[in-house]
Amino acid sequence: MPVANINGINLNYEISGRGPAVVFLHGGNGRAQDWVNQFPVLSSEYTAIALDIRGHGKSEGPKTEAEYSIPLIAEDVLGLLNVLNIAKCCLVGHSFGGFVALQFAVTHQDRLAGLVPVDTSSGPYGGGNTKTGELTQKLVEIAVSRGMDAVFDYDAAHNPERIEKFKQHPELIEDARVTMVAMSVNAYIWGSRTVAKWQPVTPRLHEIKVPTRIFWGEEDKRFETAVKTLEQGIPGAVLATIKNVGHSPHQDAPDIFNKELLKFLQRVWPAGKIT
Repeated sequence: MPVANINGINLNYEISGRGPAVVFLHGGNGRAQDWVNQFPVLSSEYTAIALDIRGHGKSEGPKTEAEYSIPLIAEDVLGLLNVLNIAKCCLVGHSFGGFVALQFAVTHQDRLAGLVPVDTSSGPYGGGNTKTGELTQKLVEIAVSRGMDAVFDYDAAHNPERIEKFKQHPELIEDARVTMVAMSVNAYIWGSRTVAKWQPVTPRLHEIKVPTRIFWGEEDKRFETAVKTLEQGIPGAVLATIKNVGHSPHQDAPDIFNKELLKFLQRVWPAGKIT
């Protein structure tokens, strides 16, 4: 993976193909490899780029909470576009990466050709509960005292979403472990606080004028209201609901996801009208 020093942080990214740029942002606790099912499909017609968000994958992990703010990570995306001399891209963001993509959309819309939020939100999504909060706190304690390997083991054994996903897709277990272990402890412990302190962009959704396709895995009930808020708030946005999957439709139903994404990209960049 190439490395770019952006905002004083060494950030890793993957790049493949040629043509209009499609930039992928993974979710919290993820990495650029989360988009492995999209790269081969897109790279014949597009330049596919996936960033390891700071503190994730092979990117450097800063040591302070302030260095993980969503607006700052959005500036990392801008820096990457500048390094690669990309005037405009279609930005695809899953979950936490979707927060970043939406932040980017309201601050640097001039650099966007299209926007694809995936199972994400423009602000508080109403999915938290006491048990989830208790699990999160326990996992943070484990990260500090025992490291990310132990976090994965505990999460896989006690998180209902993880348990169900691994039951349905056991082939994802080892990759999920590698992804979790690659994440810095600093990014993990500051992640939930970063989201809690993020200033919602919901009141500014009407400002987003670029073509927007929203994806939602129908079983991801935590984000059901949130994605509908995006659909209603972003002018002309279209919601694509993928049945029988949860929070990560790009991983759990890649064929369906890729088909819909390619249709959207053809709308963003009609033949002969690439900008």
